[in-house]
Amino acid sequence: MSQPWLTVALLFAAGWTAFGIRVVHRALRGRRGLRLLGVRGVRTEGDVARSPRREGADLHPAQVRYQAGPHHQTYRRAPLNSGLHTLRTGHTVVVRYDPADPRRVVVVRTRTTFTPMTNLVWGVLLCLFGVGLGVWAVV
Repeated sequence: MSQPWLTVALLFAAGWTAFGIRVVHRALRGRRGLRLLGVRGVRTEGDVARSPRREGADLHPAQVRYQAGPHHQTYRRAPLNSGLHTLRTGHTVVVRYDPADPRRVVVVRTRTTFTPMTNLVWGVLLCLFGVGLGVWAVV
């Protein structure tokens, strides 16, 4: 290639596309976590009561404290998708719980993350930007 800018533009386009694919992958993983609940669930806020900890060979997941149910009882449970988020004591989280069994809960997002749908939209846009940049560079 006698045009070095073309190589740089194609590498830049490949980087944006790869980053978009990574964001889409993380978003789909987050949506899979929401499917663990099995129902749409009721959305509420809570906080992380205990960070994940290791005692010997056992790994205990993080516990989330939230109010749920018709009487607004306070529950302290390990979310079904605790491995998908970095949960530290004191962080505020948005959770969804099953109205039929308020003890079943999944974390939708933390204070530092977006919802899976938002991540999916951004990932697709980044992929389109990378592909469009590559096409523009070649044309």
